[in-house]
Amino acid sequence: MIRLAEKSDLKRLKTFYDDVIDHQKYDCYGAAWTKDIYPSENDLRKHLKDDLFYILEEKGNIAGAACISMGEDDNYRNAPWSFKLKEDEIAVLHLMAIHPDCRGMGLSEKLLCFIMKDISGRVKVIHLDAIEGNKRAVKLYEKAGFRSIGLYEVFYEDTGKIKVELMEYIY
Repeated sequence: MIRLAEKSDLKRLKTFYDDVIDHQKYDCYGAAWTKDIYPSENDLRKHLKDDLFYILEEKGNIAGAACISMGEDDNYRNAPWSFKLKEDEIAVLHLMAIHPDCRGMGLSEKLLCFIMKDISGRVKVIHLDAIEGNKRAVKLYEKAGFRSIGLYEVFYEDTGKIKVELMEYIY
């Protein structure tokens, strides 16, 4: 089941992302998130209040989650996107993750397709990034119809400056 998260899901989301972060040391590529820095509980609270935060549940547990923010990410403002669009025409996908115990079941694709369908008609494009070299994420996004616009340097609080592959989906 996929649904929008509620404020009451905050503690469960924090535990979910902490589990994903703890497992990163075993992953070839991950988001390079840092526990209590990003996503912190305050970050999750803000996303729950301001954004569309999706939860994929399996057997009562959070198996996957992702967030859609409306408007361009500050890190992407000068990127060479295909189109110059107004803020209300852009969505940005953040915090896409599948719990380590639930990987390999096609849940990433299921969650991504649900989100893309849910926000269709609201925006003209979805932007996102994948850490340079994260071929598994890029393959997932390309399969869903995203296209890479190339490598780009961004700054995140938990990682500092890093190169990411910017991707866009045009409706």
